[in-house]
Amino acid sequence: MSKRKLLALSLVVASSMLSVDVLAQPQDRPVRGDGVQGPRGEMRDKRHAPPRQSPGHVIRRADTNDDGLVSLAEFLAERSEQAVRQFEHRDTDGDGLLSGTDTGPRHRALNPAIDIAEFRACIAENGGNPDLEEDPFSATDANADGAISKDEFYAHHETRASEQFARIDANADGQLSAEELRSNIQAGKEHREIVRGCLADARDPLL
Repeated sequence: MSKRKLLALSLVVASSMLSVDVLAQPQDRPVRGDGVQGPRGEMRDKRHAPPRQSPGHVIRRADTNDDGLVSLAEFLAERSEQAVRQFEHRDTDGDGLLSGTDTGPRHRALNPAIDIAEFRACIAENGGNPDLEEDPFSATDANADGAISKDEFYAHHETRASEQFARIDANADGQLSAEELRSNIQAGKEHREIVRGCLADARDPLL
């Protein structure tokens, strides 16, 4: 057999083997929605992974007795763990105190050109909760010494968590259901829309 015919035959055989291999691969590959390997090598389910603040995620994270509900004690315990992580993350120099820069940006309404009283009144008139709009640093710095200690930080977070639980617990039964959490998420979206509108009005009162 000539070298040319031998080369042609080899190419045909290699092509056939490649075709068989390609046809077999889809059975082993994850289809869309199955676990997909992430950038760090972990397997993630992109289709079914719930958002971090979805009712299901909140319940799974806080419901320690697996009854499908979140009690006040469970809610406060979960938020307390969050507060500890937040403080440690923000206390970049490890001195146990947070400065104004450590706590993140101040509230946008603290712009001197914005009348805070009118801004809050606008929120209330449009069905929002003006008490939710506060300067996080000033609200947490209980003794107004210009720094936030761990005790101040944790106390403020516990107070806010208790207030949040009461707002979410629509039927006041001391338990948060998935439906109540879902309603709270929707209410939060609506509140943020109101805040954006009131901030726009405050910047340009002629609008």
